[in-house]
Amino acid sequence: MLLLLDFDGTITERDTLDLLAREYAPAAFAAAEERLQSGRWTLNEVIRHEFEAVHADEADVLAFVRERVVLRPGLAELVDLCRERFIEAVVVSAGFHEVIEPVLAWHGVALPVVAHHATFTRDGAIVSFRERPVCAHCGEQCKRSALSALARGRLVAYAGDGWSDRCGARAKTRSAARAGLAEHLAAEGVPYTPFDDLYDVRAGLARFLSPA
Repeated sequence: MLLLLDFDGTITERDTLDLLAREYAPAAFAAAEERLQSGRWTLNEVIRHEFEAVHADEADVLAFVRERVVLRPGLAELVDLCRERFIEAVVVSAGFHEVIEPVLAWHGVALPVVAHHATFTRDGAIVSFRERPVCAHCGEQCKRSALSALARGRLVAYAGDGWSDRCGARAKTRSAARAGLAEHLAAEGVPYTPFDDLYDVRAGLARFLSPA
């Protein structure tokens, strides 16, 4: 079995991309988010626009993230269950390795990460997007391709909360969702299991693996 975990807003309580863009580039953030919601820009276009306006080096970015971002409760216990039950857990994110990996390391969590890259400079961040094909379902370079590549015929569970999770969550066998993703799946009539923290995700997996 494969468990795909979103990072921002799922593993973390707050979205690091939103926090950074709001702090360092509020005007770019507002403009880009409006274009995303109206369908005029893809998510990658939004991320590039916002982070080209983030004028901070990596040390400043990580200091800000370390001060503001905490993990959603239950991650260690969820990872332990995955190890005990031979579930491969992978972080699949629309964010950056340069942020995700330090956050996980600060909390002693070792998980493989599939994400984009960013070079943070005082002249603006340089974003290098992971190569992904344009999805036949949503028309964007979304997470569904990562899901397909990693699944290798296995049962897939997905946990997410936001815009970048919409297509991937619809391609899975089981989804746990909160916040905007839960609203989207409910509106589309797609079944999902709600969660508040990662203890809920762990409990849902445990029930699925050992039904009463």
